[in-house]
Amino acid sequence: MAQTRRGSEEFWGRVKRWFLVAAGVGLMVGLAVTALERVVVWIWSAIEPGLGPVTTVLYPTIGLALSGLCLQFLTVNPEVHGTEEVIEAFHERKGVFRFRSFPGKMLAAIATLGFGGSAGLEGPSIYAGGALGSFALRKLRRRLSFDDDDVRILMVAGAAAGVAAVFKAPLTGIIFALEVPYRDDLTREALIPSLVASVVSYLVLVQFLGVAPLFRVSERFSPTTTDLFYAILLGVVVGLLAKLFVASFHFYSRLARRTGFPLWVRTTLGGLLTGLFGLASLYIFDKPLALGVGYETVNELIVGTYTPGQAGMILVLKAGAVLATLACGAAGGIFVPMIVLGADTGAILKGILPGTVGPMFPIVGMAAFLAAGYNTPIAATVFIAETTGGAGYLIPGLIAAAVAFTVAGRTSVSHMQRWRRETRFDRMLRLRVADIMIHHVDALHDDCTVEKFVTDHMVHMRHKSMPVIDANDELVGMVALSDVGRIPREEWEGLKLADVMVADVFTAQPQEIVGDIVALMAEKDVDRVPVVEPHHTQHLVGIISSTDVLALSEASAEWRRRRRERYRSR
Repeated sequence: MAQTRRGSEEFWGRVKRWFLVAAGVGLMVGLAVTALERVVVWIWSAIEPGLGPVTTVLYPTIGLALSGLCLQFLTVNPEVHGTEEVIEAFHERKGVFRFRSFPGKMLAAIATLGFGGSAGLEGPSIYAGGALGSFALRKLRRRLSFDDDDVRILMVAGAAAGVAAVFKAPLTGIIFALEVPYRDDLTREALIPSLVASVVSYLVLVQFLGVAPLFRVSERFSPTTTDLFYAILLGVVVGLLAKLFVASFHFYSRLARRTGFPLWVRTTLGGLLTGLFGLASLYIFDKPLALGVGYETVNELIVGTYTPGQAGMILVLKAGAVLATLACGAAGGIFVPMIVLGADTGAILKGILPGTVGPMFPIVGMAAFLAAGYNTPIAATVFIAETTGGAGYLIPGLIAAAVAFTVAGRTSVSHMQRWRRETRFDRMLRLRVADIMIHHVDALHDDCTVEKFVTDHMVHMRHKSMPVIDANDELVGMVALSDVGRIPREEWEGLKLADVMVADVFTAQPQEIVGDIVALMAEKDVDRVPVVEPHHTQHLVGIISSTDVLALSEASAEWRRRRRERYRSR
């Protein structure tokens, strides 16, 4: 009977988590993304027809200045927004957002995108989804007996709903939200809530905006052997370009921060530079292709409107405008800009390689660039299938995405992504050495005899090794039982530790990361590492040992055991 009751409680608990709350999150996110998209399109539609040489430069400058002002004066953490804040909240804050920053960040994104900033709608959509998912569960947390992990899961579900709505691509939303927190892992526990929230948000948005795919592809596509070979080549080229783009993005982001200018000044200068790229595209193509989100540019690249030379110019101008818009710190997404750059690269290769017809190259290029730039190869491939309505692009898309992902290596536009899922012990290894080191160190002077070292210290303290200091209390080496084990017993009385110690020892500093020191301990096969002051490199202030690290592991195991017991008792 008790087992039946517990099974029933667990079932209804899953229903609450996976369906009821997730559906509510999807509804809120669908409405929010619809409103965001309508406002941005309304502003840009009012501006774009009248763009001339002066206004092409002026409007992005105004928009990014407003974006910077909103971020700086209306938000708590202005330097982190969009997808990056969702990933940061997932890893660092248990899925909890600073909700008073929400209006300011949404206004900043509207200013960037509505006035022609070269960025994507998905950034604020993902942020809105994650924040709304987290907010909803925080309000219901006590009433529904949810824990910290449930908050993080519903935040991921909200982010998935944001992607699903903005691209009219529910499967892309699910997979992207599961892939993006890690570079080599998945957030598997959020699968069902993400599925429910994504489907609901998609259904809400299409009631207002229709079900037509994002990109127009009129012909059916069946890949040939040649196409698959070209997909490999495309993956290599796009992977290299994506790596260059990501490196440039991080370089200019650091450069902008090092100027020391206030954020709103940096974004204003970024808006001016963005406008200049738009002006260049206005003179070359008679329209400012470098500005705006870029969906129409992708459609034109797919149908083959531009020659390889023109596509190359668009690639340079668009990449420059994206870097100018986003590296300065303005709010907006980088997902769609990478899609545009991938389509550009595919259009260039299509024009110079023999026997290439149809839209395969631009479409597969989109998947490859996104896979390489964001470390999301599965979501990138599903994206091109859903947004074009062409399932035939899946196989070449998967091949190109896998190759580009491999070529780009650990490159990612996201600073917040982690390589893999962390256990609690992994998080403990990110502690500082000062947090776990022994402060009161048993150390020996270098004039101590080996006899005294063994009989008075090693026998009683049972340390395998000990630090050795000189008359000024400066670290001069380490001595271990293995160092004296090779010396005959009768010579112990006459030998000083200075004669047998190892002088060349590696040390740690209090601010260093425990995991880095543990890796060095394994590499050098030592079990104790002396800790010295940062500015006086030989002044001993502590010691870290393998025993201290094992204590972390035991504490982690005990925490997991108690957490399981609390969950079962609910």
